[in-house]
Amino acid sequence: MSLNDYFLALRKQWLVIIALALIGAAIGYGYAQTQPNVYRSQAAVVVLPARGDSTAELVQGSNYVQSLVRTYTLIATSPVVLEPVIDRLELTITPRALAGQVVVETPLDSTVLNIAVTGRSPAGTTAIANEIATELAEAVKDLSPQTTGSGPAVRIETISPAAEPRVPIAPNTRLFIVVGALAGLAIGMVYAWLRRLLATRLQSREDVAGVTETPVLGEVTSVAHGSTLPDAVRRAETGLAAESIRGVAAGLRFANVDGDTSVILITSATSNEGKSSVALSTALILAEQGQRVLLIDADLRRGSIAEMTGLEGGVGVTTILVGDIEFADAIQHWGTSNLSVLPSGAIPPNPGQLLTSDHLRQLVADARERFDVVVIDSTPVLAVSDPLWLAPVVDGILVVARYRFTKRHSLRRTLDELESTRVRILGIVLNAVKRVDSSPYYDNVHPTSQPWRWRKRDRRGGKPKPRP
Repeated sequence: MSLNDYFLALRKQWLVIIALALIGAAIGYGYAQTQPNVYRSQAAVVVLPARGDSTAELVQGSNYVQSLVRTYTLIATSPVVLEPVIDRLELTITPRALAGQVVVETPLDSTVLNIAVTGRSPAGTTAIANEIATELAEAVKDLSPQTTGSGPAVRIETISPAAEPRVPIAPNTRLFIVVGALAGLAIGMVYAWLRRLLATRLQSREDVAGVTETPVLGEVTSVAHGSTLPDAVRRAETGLAAESIRGVAAGLRFANVDGDTSVILITSATSNEGKSSVALSTALILAEQGQRVLLIDADLRRGSIAEMTGLEGGVGVTTILVGDIEFADAIQHWGTSNLSVLPSGAIPPNPGQLLTSDHLRQLVADARERFDVVVIDSTPVLAVSDPLWLAPVVDGILVVARYRFTKRHSLRRTLDELESTRVRILGIVLNAVKRVDSSPYYDNVHPTSQPWRWRKRDRRGGKPKPRP
């Protein structure tokens, strides 16, 4: 994946990413609410030397105290200090457990001890911090060496008694929310990238380019449920569907720069990819441009052109091949005077044998002489081998792939099969692409209406009015 692919994956899944971020934030908030409040109370004491009678004695005493400060931080959390605290406050806790709630810190180059106590009770932590300061002073008095005239060589005095805290230090609800949101965001981004990496179905031109170098001639827009692509093309000549088919026709024109391609075979990898709809719509647009077009339904197993057009399906390719009717008599017109349709006819018991016969070659030769463009709708390549037998009588092949339906490996196998026939593959059409954008250049057909065109909304804010 390129850097652009990563950004495209994030853009396509932005709703999922935001949803996961919000869910993560909600989980973080909920977790914070389940945690008990923790309070912190701190008392400060200072370690002082015994009074000196001279400057030298004061300096010596200060250095002596500096060397003992670190030792007193350990004494403050020892049983010597904590056991009397537990007894006096009547706590139901062991000295070792209480030591886990006490942190004694010494600022750099100072003789001050900050005694911090954490717990669930504001009053309890305050009482413990003050009591530890008191008991530490008593312990130091007992442990300190005695001077000849002034008692202990070191004494401890409280300089800042602990005050009862009003706000808990934990849980940090805001932090939990931020961490949860970031975790959800990361999960959403990973999900978007993995979905892009592991996706097996075609979703864009870039996906097709990752499978083959065969160009994409166009993207055919999807139509409303209950409608068909040919119907949408006929109902709205300047609609999205019609314009997307015109894009395919333009792509075919550029692919046929030399003008030697007049017979085009349209196929797909598997069924339900819309090859017949694309074939009929493309033939309709080519005929609209003034060319004499013949659409041949060469799907002798499940022909659908007659059903889509409403024409007589009992007469067609098979009846011509068996000699029951002449070529000119089997042709029917649909949509426009320039478009002729040759349905598949009755389903034969031996479609493969008919497609490889000389009669079919003669049928295509006659069509080539009478029409400017011949469009042949065939069966899917991976379903049966009929398109491979038809390939030698055509000039080019157009492959239809369906958006979010055709699998990458299926398209690759289809192209490999067709390339073995040595017939030029003109390009790929990505069918049923979802379009959510709109443009004033398009006339949209209401999915449940008659074939009316819809005008743009009135500038004054009125509703769009249908016109016949």
